[in-house]
Amino acid sequence: MSRVSNEAGDSDITKFGDSTEFVSPPLKKQKTDTDPDSELKPENRILRRGNWDDPEYARQRMIFEEQFKNSEGYDVDWSNVDYNFPAVNFDWGNDFDDQMNNNELMKLLIETAIDEENEENGTRLEFVKYVSANVLGVQGFLFYITFWAKDLSSPNPQPHCYQAKVRKFADEIDVSEFRLRPTQE
Repeated sequence: MSRVSNEAGDSDITKFGDSTEFVSPPLKKQKTDTDPDSELKPENRILRRGNWDDPEYARQRMIFEEQFKNSEGYDVDWSNVDYNFPAVNFDWGNDFDDQMNNNELMKLLIETAIDEENEENGTRLEFVKYVSANVLGVQGFLFYITFWAKDLSSPNPQPHCYQAKVRKFADEIDVSEFRLRPTQE
C-alpha cells in the first residue's frame, strides 16, 4: 500500500494496486459537555397540518383556542396537541433568532421585560426561574412568557410568578404587558 501524492493535495486518497480508494476521516468523539448552561433541546415535535373535516383536528383546535383565549396566550396544555396551530410552545426547540440560541433569546426577553418594569414602577425585580413560553408569529414573534422573579425592594422578597408579553422583530424588543400571573381556577 502506498500513498499517492498529487498536485491537488488529496492526501486522503490511498492507492491499492490499480484501484483508488478514499480513506474516511476518523470518527468524531461524542460530546461529553455537562455544562448546565448549555442549551438542552427537547425532542422536536412534528405536528400535522389540520383539516376542519377531520373531527380530531376540530376537537383539538377548539380546545387550543379555548385555552389560548382564557389564559390570554400564556397557558396552553401542549401535551396532547398533534396539529399545527397559530401559536407554538417555545420549548419545542425551534430557532426564533439567527444570532442567539433559544436560551440566550429567552434570557434577553425576560431581562428586557424586568428592566422595563423596574424602570416604570420603581421595583427591583430579579429573575429567579423560567417557567414556560408560547410563541405567536406576527411581524416578528410575540412571546407569552411565564417566569418567577422576586422584588428585592420589598420587605419580604419572596419569588412570585409573573407573565410578560414581549414582541421581537429584528433588533426591536417591545414589552406590551407585564403582570403577576393570575390565579388559576
